[in-house]
Amino acid sequence: MTLNRKLILLLAIASSVSSLPNYAEANNNTLKTETSFSVKNFWKQQTVTDSLPLDPKVKVATLPNGFTYYIVQNSEPKDRVIMYLANKVGSILETDSQQGLAHFLEHMNFNGTTHFPKNELVDYLQKAGVRFGADLNAYTSFTETVYQLPIPSNQPELLENGLLIMRDWANGALLEAEEIDQERGVILEEKRQRGGLSARIQEQTFPLVTNNSLYAKRMPIGTEEILKNFDYEEIRSFHRNWYRPELQALIVVGDIDPQEIEKRIVAHFSPLENPKNAPKHFVPKIELNGENHFLGFSDKEVTSTSLQIMYKKPEFNIVKAGDYRTSLTKSLYAQLVNTRLRELLRESATPFLSANIGSGAMLGGLESNSIQIGPKPGKLQESIALVYGVLKQVEEFGFTEAEINRAKENYKTMLARNAAEIDKTPSKSYVEELLNHFLKGTPSPSFDYVYPILTKNIEEIQSADLIAHSSDFFQEGNRDIVLVTGQDSEDAASESDILAWIETASKQEVTAYTEEAVDDKLIKELPAPGSITKREEDTKIGTKTWTLSNGVKVIVKPTDFKNDEIQFTSYSPGGFSLYEKSDYQSATNAVSIVTSSGLGNFNSLQLGRYLNGKSVSVAPFINEIGEGIRGSANKESLETAFQLIHAYFYQSRLDKDINKASIERSKISLANRLNNPSAIFSDSISHILYRGDERRTGATIEKLEQVNLDRAWEIYKDRFADASDFTFVFVGNLDEKVLESYLEQYIATLPNLGRKENFRDAGPHPLKKGISVDIRKGSEEKSTVAMAYLGDYKYEEHDNLLMQALSACIDIKLIERLREKEGGVYSINVSPSLIQNPKNRFALNISFTTDPQLVDKLTNAAKEEIKLIKKNGPSEADVEKFIAERLLSSKQNLRNNGFWLSYLLSSSIDGLDADRVLTSDERLKTITAKDIQRIANKYLKDKNLFQFVHYPETAK
Repeated sequence: MTLNRKLILLLAIASSVSSLPNYAEANNNTLKTETSFSVKNFWKQQTVTDSLPLDPKVKVATLPNGFTYYIVQNSEPKDRVIMYLANKVGSILETDSQQGLAHFLEHMNFNGTTHFPKNELVDYLQKAGVRFGADLNAYTSFTETVYQLPIPSNQPELLENGLLIMRDWANGALLEAEEIDQERGVILEEKRQRGGLSARIQEQTFPLVTNNSLYAKRMPIGTEEILKNFDYEEIRSFHRNWYRPELQALIVVGDIDPQEIEKRIVAHFSPLENPKNAPKHFVPKIELNGENHFLGFSDKEVTSTSLQIMYKKPEFNIVKAGDYRTSLTKSLYAQLVNTRLRELLRESATPFLSANIGSGAMLGGLESNSIQIGPKPGKLQESIALVYGVLKQVEEFGFTEAEINRAKENYKTMLARNAAEIDKTPSKSYVEELLNHFLKGTPSPSFDYVYPILTKNIEEIQSADLIAHSSDFFQEGNRDIVLVTGQDSEDAASESDILAWIETASKQEVTAYTEEAVDDKLIKELPAPGSITKREEDTKIGTKTWTLSNGVKVIVKPTDFKNDEIQFTSYSPGGFSLYEKSDYQSATNAVSIVTSSGLGNFNSLQLGRYLNGKSVSVAPFINEIGEGIRGSANKESLETAFQLIHAYFYQSRLDKDINKASIERSKISLANRLNNPSAIFSDSISHILYRGDERRTGATIEKLEQVNLDRAWEIYKDRFADASDFTFVFVGNLDEKVLESYLEQYIATLPNLGRKENFRDAGPHPLKKGISVDIRKGSEEKSTVAMAYLGDYKYEEHDNLLMQALSACIDIKLIERLREKEGGVYSINVSPSLIQNPKNRFALNISFTTDPQLVDKLTNAAKEEIKLIKKNGPSEADVEKFIAERLLSSKQNLRNNGFWLSYLLSSSIDGLDADRVLTSDERLKTITAKDIQRIANKYLKDKNLFQFVHYPETAK
């Protein structure tokens, strides 16, 4: 869920660790849609043993055939609706001969249904502006298959057809033999794309952590043998048995009329019937047998050692109001322990690169308490000793009052932000929560209901509660240990070694945790305020532009898109382009070095504590052509944001110790980087394109050794020595009078040296003539193809739009050809990159993963499709799809603070009229196929084509 929904709050408080890979997994009376609620009187009415009611805003009912539906009227975003079809159907229900067919069936629902045969469904929705993959999508896990469809709600025909699509997905898959055979290759390529080191690790670890249960034999992607050869009747039988109304739910949330939607749902889904003699639905539990497991996994592509220790137990679920306190206690414990572990990373002597703990849900009714450690080379035993020392320290002495209070303040701040934005809750938040309500039985009460529970619980949790949980974190049985190392690693260890190290670490002497006091002020003295010397207003787009007495330009756009959100950014020309090549590594690392050091009288740890409980984020940046500061805040913390901006100009500092420790960790992380075939591939491309220039090639230890901390700090101070050429943009729910006072005090008093700077073109630029290069590394039988048209470009807004349209049309055609016709890829990425500064350049990038034996066939096919567009232009239908998608997204952009922030700044920097956004839709509608054909012939020339292919070492 997103920020505004409540159950995620229980997890967001902790830096918890997931124990397993993330596998993209009523009655006839409707409820009243609104209920008044008094927070003040809540605890007079409810007890901790009360079950949790469904949010009264949700209309829920079950049809006589068992089909469930949820409806929520919600106008964020306006004129949009999201529909999800949830099926309690996943790979766990497959027989041995059906492995992979639940997921295969998901694909087939996009390849021919009762009302949308062949590929008509995707084609129809694309013409309505719905993007395949980004908007229109689905997933299959062990226990569920879910289809998602966001569409405009103000087009009655489209809204009706959206429900018809959901009806077809529920029980209308045609499952034609020709289409099944065509899709086999696509799914095999999806399986290939997922292959690699992580898949090899999963293959070994998954049976262990799931106790060799049925889950270990039912991976959703299936087996190659079955995917290639299953009989058509197998998938049709699976569809008949399991796609039945009693296992399905439709969730509809958006800017709709609930009564009308309900009528249409009843009409469409009531006729669905459950099959006679259908198999009984089941979700198997993983039995805990008390056994402990160990796995040592070694692979030549592993770049760093990792140790995971999991203590499995029955899953804890929130069922009653009192359960929130237990969940909060677990989350607070993990957050506070992880904070202590992160603090240790400030010291160069710390033996680990990373360490954290957490609690996470698994499968089959289990969860686990987990410890993850990434040691420095040869430091596994020392890392275990230090991590378990921290855990013992907590168990013996608990947490300090200051630690607990900081965590509580952060949590209460988060709750307050949610409360402020509750009427701006995006529809997707409701959808995802109701999805879990149907599939997993997760409670979904209203925020009004849960807010006082959480507020009361967070206040009541004490150190004793956390100490009690620490003793519950470990157990004797049902423990899994997984050690992953590179080949010939000095960290290779046996189970007995690790257990002995843990036992010794658990008996070590520990002392109580202490911390330094934190100052109560960031800025001790402020200069006399400056002033606003010039005021301009653009009534068309609702912006004001002010010039401050020190030359700073400020653009302000008040909005009501969020109730309590203010975003800001800024820009000044220059960046690290102004420094010599010998300073490049120091310049590009300058910001991270300074921000790691703290600010003013605060080191980075103290600064974090000072900002605790404040809803504010401020970060300076330096890029190739400029520098600036960006961030966000709510109204209450806005002055703190201004203080931070002011301090980043005047009060930067250099902490050499913490940065030396950070550089050391980075060097260790890079030591085995080239064991990773993907890193070799990307580094090789950069090295070839830029003739080995270190400014464009991958990270190396040698580059880190070029970083001079003192020089980096000098460069940072130089970039922020003069604010007179800065442009700031503020967007959000602003009080203009308050904003003016902060601008005069904190921004108008920034340094004014009157420098007239600009960036420079310091290079390097890619090769001018295209080439084709094969790169061989790794053992996985898959190839990655990276094609790109690169060259000089005339940066102009209309041509930019045409390049984006060309990219979209190529994407559509390559999906049709390489995926749907050839069955040779699962996904394709086509993306344009249009660069104005420091030099006008373009890139049109095409990439995909495939069978090494199919590389030549598919690359030639891609080139053929591009040649056809150059010869004949794109089809009118494809141009319409691009225009429809852009028209739909542009309406949403105009209600987004982030869009306006970026748009207003770029318009100012480029000297463009910001009012042009008001006519962008009209300009978009003028695009023609001939325009796109012209731009294709102008830029997509054979001499501009660069092609890189990654093959396994064994490929011929």
